[in-house]
Amino acid sequence: MFFDFRFWRHLTDQPTLMEQLDGSAMRGFRSRVVGLFVSAAILYALMDMWGIGTRGLTPITALGGEEAFALARILSLAGAVIWALVYTAFHLYGIAFILHKLTSVDFRKLVVLQLFVTGILLLEKAIVFIVFLVNGAAAPVSFLSFGPLAATFLTYPFLIYFLNQLSIGTAIVIAFQFRFIRRFLPEANRNLLWILLGLHIAMALITSLVGLIPAEHWFTELFGGGAAVE
Repeated sequence: MFFDFRFWRHLTDQPTLMEQLDGSAMRGFRSRVVGLFVSAAILYALMDMWGIGTRGLTPITALGGEEAFALARILSLAGAVIWALVYTAFHLYGIAFILHKLTSVDFRKLVVLQLFVTGILLLEKAIVFIVFLVNGAAAPVSFLSFGPLAATFLTYPFLIYFLNQLSIGTAIVIAFQFRFIRRFLPEANRNLLWILLGLHIAMALITSLVGLIPAEHWFTELFGGGAAVE
């Protein structure tokens, strides 16, 4: 038997989806995957064009001239789109593979789970972007996370970056993953919760470390440094 996969319908009706996954084949899943990648690319492209994450391009305007700045903007946009595809692929397939190895749940079912998870994460980013857009200003931390609170009393960038990764979206994702996987591992409630918490904390730590890499400085040096010498 077949059933038609519906993202929004099955997002709010998880039990029905899990029952259908046990005895039926899906139709329409691949088109949702393609739509997810396209949506991620568009979202990251819009954020880049609006200026989020492009602070390092500002010195190039003054030091590198219009041509250098235009090239930097094109490369920045291309990089944003590529990163969107990598980000989506990692959360969709990479995390599904890790969870498969940790829980032994069927990989294909976990990919279905991660489609919802990635959609939730992208939706959170879209909400933050829309609020920034409406207010005409952006911040290095998300108002849906512990980042703004941490920035008020912490001076260590690593801790601020780390707490910024722990957001409302993270809590929703953990709850969604726990409920889905528990359906296939009913006896592993406590262990499963610790596995999910540990996985998300590890991802937050890695992301925080990556956030400390002076990518903007290197980008400015690459495009603006040579022009400054001239």
